[in-house]
Amino acid sequence: MYLNNPLKGRRFVYYNFLVKKQRPDVLVCVLKTKRDKEILLEEKWYRIPLEHAPRRKPKFLAFYQPAVFKDSGEKIELYGHIKYWRLKKRKEILPGEKNHPRADKLYLQFFLGRISKLRKPVLNSGRVRISFGFTSLPKLRRAGNIRGLFDIPPMDNILAAMLTKNKIPFKREFVVKRKNAKIYRLDFALGGSPKPIDVECDGYRWHSRKQQRIKDKLRDEELKKLGWKIIRISEEDLLKKPRNVLKKIKKTFSL
Repeated sequence: MYLNNPLKGRRFVYYNFLVKKQRPDVLVCVLKTKRDKEILLEEKWYRIPLEHAPRRKPKFLAFYQPAVFKDSGEKIELYGHIKYWRLKKRKEILPGEKNHPRADKLYLQFFLGRISKLRKPVLNSGRVRISFGFTSLPKLRRAGNIRGLFDIPPMDNILAAMLTKNKIPFKREFVVKRKNAKIYRLDFALGGSPKPIDVECDGYRWHSRKQQRIKDKLRDEELKKLGWKIIRISEEDLLKKPRNVLKKIKKTFSL
C-alpha cells in the first residue's frame, strides 16, 4: 500500500524487516548532523528524500545518531509518533539553503508529536551500517542493540571465530585514512599477505539496495588504489557455505 496522494503510483525503495507477531511500524532514520537533531527537537520534523521514501506509511520514526555525535553517537535514543506529512522541495523546507545541490529535489517532511527518549538506548556496538529500515515499537523499546532490533546475524563474530581457528591474523574495525582526511573503517584487515587484505561482511539488509552497492563499489575502487585487496562476503555464504568463504580468503593470500 502506497502513501496517500500525491504519492500514489510512485515506486519507492524501502526495507521491510519482518518481525514475527509484531507490526513493523517504526521507521529507523539517521540524524546526519547536529543541526538535524536541533530541528527535530525544536521544530519536531524530519525529512526523507522522496527517492528513499518507504512504501508503507510508518506510525513512528526512530532516530539513529552516527559517530559525528561523539559521546551520544552510534545509538538510537529518540523516537516520535508521526502526526502528518507533506511533500515539498528541499528549498521550501530549508529556505536558508536554496543553493544546496538538492534544493529542487522532492522530500517527505514528517511532522511529529512529542519526541520521546528510550529508557535504554539501542546501541550499535557492532558498528552495523545503518540505513532506513522498519522494526516494531516493542523491539525498539527492548532491543538494546542494533542487531537485536533488526534480527541481524552476528556475521563479524562468526568470521572472527573462523579466522582465529585457522590462525589467520586480523584486526577488526581497522581505520584507513583517505586523501580527503576522511576515513574508511574496515570490517577486517588481514595480515600475513604481501598486500593488505580488507574483508567486508555484507549483510543482506544493508547491502542489497542499489544505492549501497554503488557506494560499496566506489569505496572498493578507492581502497584498491591505496593498495588493498578486497574480499566481500555475503551473509548467505558465511552462514551456509563457510568452507567456500575460507577457501576464498586463503586463495586471495596467494594472489
